[in-house]
Amino acid sequence: MKKRLPSILCALIFLIGLGIFVYPKVADQWNTLHQSRAIADYDDEVQNLDEKDYSRIWEDARNYNDKIIRNTFGGDIFTAVGAGDSQEAAKGDPKGEEIELKETEYWKVLNVGETGIMGYLSVPRIKQKFPIYHGTSEGVLQVAAGHLPGTKLPIGGESCHSVIAAHRGLPSAKLLSDADQLRVGDKFYIHVLDEVLAYQIDQILPMVDKDDLDALTDAMQIVEGKDYVTLLTCTPYGINSHRMLLRGIRVSYNGEEDERALAPMDSMVESVKSYYMLYLMMAAFIILMILLLSKLRIALYNRRHKRK
Repeated sequence: MKKRLPSILCALIFLIGLGIFVYPKVADQWNTLHQSRAIADYDDEVQNLDEKDYSRIWEDARNYNDKIIRNTFGGDIFTAVGAGDSQEAAKGDPKGEEIELKETEYWKVLNVGETGIMGYLSVPRIKQKFPIYHGTSEGVLQVAAGHLPGTKLPIGGESCHSVIAAHRGLPSAKLLSDADQLRVGDKFYIHVLDEVLAYQIDQILPMVDKDDLDALTDAMQIVEGKDYVTLLTCTPYGINSHRMLLRGIRVSYNGEEDERALAPMDSMVESVKSYYMLYLMMAAFIILMILLLSKLRIALYNRRHKRK
């Protein structure tokens, strides 16, 4: 038994290392699967709406946006506990954090399936597509993007500026981890209800101090006559001491041609590749576990027989 102990320990260390190595890939694939299901469920809910429902929901969203004259930003959503959980919190109301999101008017707007999803974001350049939820609580930002309350809803229109936040560098989800690969001129898309809104990046602020609320608020402001959506994330990768803001201006949507980087065939091929590697790593892990357990069983069996 003592002779086999070093080999058993080495096998255990190897398995632990393999688990650490495999976890990000497994977790990302798992999260991607849930994101895809959430988007599919959202699309199903939207397709079940009739013309009256569309008209009512769009009207409610436009009326909500008309009430926002100036975008507000109450604090750093990536570190502040509870920040962004309600519109009142985003406005700096000290009682805002105590108000449940589901009790606000904000929650009722663009909430087709009562799941909190108001639409979804696709970024072809970095091959990412994930839901946009109401609010920016940590629970939301761990799995998807969140709309920043206090800014206009992402429904387009003149003098509209919406802010969508997502993490970088999470071990469990890729999200905007590759945001540094985006350049001025790249496009991203907001899928909301029965429309797809196309935005072309016209400004990138790569290093804004997370505590510089004036600079952050100014970068998110409504500009008369302009239709903007800003993607907000953390930077530098793994350090997260600053914020990156990628502003997109509304451009015409050219249908599937615009989103060819996320075409079904491409996505399927990427998924097959990812799942192939995932299954291969899981199979290797299972085989090693079986071998390790077999060795332990043999060692224990031999030890008992020696005692006899």
